[in-house]
Amino acid sequence: MTITEPLIQPFPLDHQGMPTDAVVRFRHRLNDTGLFTDEALARLIDEQPRDRFDVLTMRRNPPGGERWTAGEAHGLSGAEILQAVKTGALWVSCRRAMEMHPRYRPVFERAMADYAKEVGTRVLSASASVLISGPQMGIFFHADAADTMLWHLRGTKTMLVYPATNDFITEEAMEAILLKENLSDAPYDEAMDATAERIVFQPGDAAAWPLHGPHRVLNGDSLNVSISVEYTTPTSALTNGAFYTKGWLRRRAGVDLGSSRATHPALKPLFWAASKPLRVLERNRKTLERTHPRCFDVDLTAPDCVRWRPGYGPRPLMMAAE
Repeated sequence: MTITEPLIQPFPLDHQGMPTDAVVRFRHRLNDTGLFTDEALARLIDEQPRDRFDVLTMRRNPPGGERWTAGEAHGLSGAEILQAVKTGALWVSCRRAMEMHPRYRPVFERAMADYAKEVGTRVLSASASVLISGPQMGIFFHADAADTMLWHLRGTKTMLVYPATNDFITEEAMEAILLKENLSDAPYDEAMDATAERIVFQPGDAAAWPLHGPHRVLNGDSLNVSISVEYTTPTSALTNGAFYTKGWLRRRAGVDLGSSRATHPALKPLFWAASKPLRVLERNRKTLERTHPRCFDVDLTAPDCVRWRPGYGPRPLMMAAE
């Protein structure tokens, strides 16, 4: 792989800068690396540690508030898993592969450097997963703790991005996400879609959106491959420090220090500093993220390549938390 041009193409003039108030759309050249062909993806799945490999299912064309169900893919090769995703109702994630796998890390580092240059910010840390999902699969309405963007590689998908305001994601819900009390989901109402910005991704498209901006995704009729990037800037680190500390104090100590979202900028460094030891205290707490059940096994001979385990089945699927 020898690519001399930037992997992130120059932003349009009206899209330059960090996505603080609006979605920023741009283009990338990651498909030119050869790392996202069927053969390369099958090899990546084979090499991905199983404790960082997620296998999920949901109904086709799922409603915006319906969550996925988790499973496992034991005894299958990467090529077999990729085939199951193409033909079944599956969605898999090679978590953190972009920054941890030795073939993908140099590409990720170059792309993030290009992105940071375009938006004019310093990236303190970055993590990215390779997402491989089947036709008509989706991601429920949710918000992420970090700054987030999507680099799309194969297929077509539509994303709806909603304003990061209390009407769409309350402070309480955002604090719960940061404290890992749920899996990043939040209450959803179909009426919210009227305010969302709709983005249709084709191969080579990318987008970033404001911190804590809720979003959901629905695939088109073919295999989809994307890179989901989470990153931290000085601004987002300070904002999340305030959310974390105030949320922790409200829940654990019964102390209400006011709105997390309206924290005065001069106080954010104090809350960020306080959040560091609090995160250490929370390190061994049991969270929903750690106890989520595995309900099926991938089976190429089963309907939708999903073999349900005893006691589980396609109805009712798990819904987003209230």
